[in-house]
Amino acid sequence: MALVGGQTPSTHTLAASGDTILTLKNPNAPFAQWGGNKNLPSSTTPSTTPSTTPSQVTFRVSSHHLIAASSVFKAALTGPWKEASTTADGCHEISAEDWDAEAMRVVLSLIHSRTRNIPRTVTLEMLSKIAVLVDYYGLHEALYFYASLWIDHLRHAEFLPSTYDRNLMLWIFVSWVFKDAGLFKTVTKIAIEQSPRRMATIHLPIPERVISRFCIQGRINAQREMAIQLIGSSLLKLKLDLLNSKIGCSFECRSLLLGALIKYMHDDGILEDGVMTTSKGSSLKATIQRVRDMESPSKDWHPRVPRDAYSTGGFGSTPLCQVSLSSLTEPWLNMALDTIRGLGLYEQ
Repeated sequence: MALVGGQTPSTHTLAASGDTILTLKNPNAPFAQWGGNKNLPSSTTPSTTPSTTPSQVTFRVSSHHLIAASSVFKAALTGPWKEASTTADGCHEISAEDWDAEAMRVVLSLIHSRTRNIPRTVTLEMLSKIAVLVDYYGLHEALYFYASLWIDHLRHAEFLPSTYDRNLMLWIFVSWVFKDAGLFKTVTKIAIEQSPRRMATIHLPIPERVISRFCIQGRINAQREMAIQLIGSSLLKLKLDLLNSKIGCSFECRSLLLGALIKYMHDDGILEDGVMTTSKGSSLKATIQRVRDMESPSKDWHPRVPRDAYSTGGFGSTPLCQVSLSSLTEPWLNMALDTIRGLGLYEQ
């Protein structure tokens, strides 16, 4: 059969006497697109399809190896709803589409114990493409050893992202697929702290794969929003304490602090009930920093305590009242940060 554009399929033989032909259609389809943002740093640029990609890639493989490695392949080749057809020479035919051709070659090579051409290191991009195949076909056992080597190398070769970007999402997916609990907790904690909005999924199977009762996306967003609302409710409590004269040394002191606080809450979109709106698109870390940056009114008008020459700072005087917005907010800002712990792979 002629192929579109006169292209000829690329063929890989992983079992010389293999009884199965796996055809990968539309190989190297766009992968893990990051929200259509064209202004991303190069480190987070989505994968694109090379212009030289053939219209399909075929692999001659062994059905025995496929069935032993994957329940998905087993169902396709032997189940009552099997997807395979048979060629004139008796070979099974199965198909797949959109996967990355090199990732498929690596995965099938490992299934067939053909390790000579398996790379010792891979990029995060390639590891993510391999992880998609592992997740879909259930190949965790078959690739566990090599996946551990690849992850360890990447962890030592490059820093984990410190901001919310495409690479962070890839790390979340990789650590979840390969069940690296420590890495998963670390990268989900970064996502909770740095995500400026509800977490995107970039078309990876993160939201559909449920751990216990909660999906990963929902649990990340829930922790982030809980911490932000804790900040909002704490600011509201501080406002009420100032109104009820529970804080501050005098009417003037409380009035100035209250005025500064109300101005900040208004500018930052905090509603009267303490709910913080997210229209600014700020991350948890950015929200905490904005609160820490609140300026308190000058204390020049406060009653002052004289200092003698033997006191720290020499002659002069110190305001009697040391209350400030920063001193009042810092304890529960730290409390909000303490609520962020990352996710466990098997949390109930």
